[in-house]
Amino acid sequence: MEKKEIRLNANKRKSLVKDYRRHCEDQDSTEKEEFLQSREVCNDSIATAFSTATEVVERKYELDDVATLKSLQNKYNTVNACGMDSCFYFTVTDVKELDQYGDEVEKRKHFSFHLDGRYDNGGGYHYQSSSSNSGKNVAYALYREDMKKVGLNPDCNIEADITYDKGVDRYDRRSNPWLAQCRNDNDSWLQGKQGGANLYQQWEDKYKLNVIGTGGCRSRAIPCTELEFAKFEMMHQAKADMVLKHTKWIQTIVAKVERFEQGIKQMTKFSQVEKFAKHSKVNWEISKEILADKIGMDIVVSIDDLADSIEAIGKPKDTREQKIAQRLAYEKWQESQVSVN
Repeated sequence: MEKKEIRLNANKRKSLVKDYRRHCEDQDSTEKEEFLQSREVCNDSIATAFSTATEVVERKYELDDVATLKSLQNKYNTVNACGMDSCFYFTVTDVKELDQYGDEVEKRKHFSFHLDGRYDNGGGYHYQSSSSNSGKNVAYALYREDMKKVGLNPDCNIEADITYDKGVDRYDRRSNPWLAQCRNDNDSWLQGKQGGANLYQQWEDKYKLNVIGTGGCRSRAIPCTELEFAKFEMMHQAKADMVLKHTKWIQTIVAKVERFEQGIKQMTKFSQVEKFAKHSKVNWEISKEILADKIGMDIVVSIDDLADSIEAIGKPKDTREQKIAQRLAYEKWQESQVSVN
């Protein structure tokens, strides 16, 4: 059997680039390890902050009072004095901050325990959940592996920023149709619309506390100490650090894949890719699916087999001379059989 040198085409290059991206993500690296560690710190920080929030909120809204109000709400449908919330507006009461003019100002901020709660409000009063550039990045980082397993792209915001910063994206990030589709698909999965659990609801159920008052968290500033406030800010810092480490890791992945894309454009044969993959600095095990496709096209029919198979198609009729020769041979065979008997 003869071997044919497989030549690369656009589809094969695309499949190989995608598989190389998978290889890069699977490889251990400093950036990846820092991201994974920051995620552990973030989870611990959220748990610590919520434990502190529970103490602060229940100190303000005593459980006995909450139970009384709930009883009244159950008895009278016109009473609506308490409920559950996962976002809290804390204000420091034991220490005053000084502004740029030396005047005392209150130290206060929103802290959300929603899965997609913002963490980058910079000390202001603004709060917004479902932010694609803030809280959503936390969700993507926390559930990155699970999202990748079902074919989603938890790195979409990072990749869009890389493309936009290079000035090659003809779409504004807010109107990029590819990015919008990725975000919509991710959000659908996080909501459990693809058959899984509603992670937004899970977080809201896990991180909620009884509060007294109406009008939302903006109408109630819950007093806390400066030390307690610092623990809440540590949660914001941990979220920001996790997103930053996620970003730095994916930036290295994208850079490697882009360089590989440039290289593979110069390659014409599959054997060149295999040589690159086996390099000691690469150690890329190309996926079995791609190799199976390559091997399936690699083996071709030998020249002799091809000639025989063609010759067997529509074999021409025997000539008159061939038929006479075949008849004489048959009669001679019969005579030999009679003499034997």
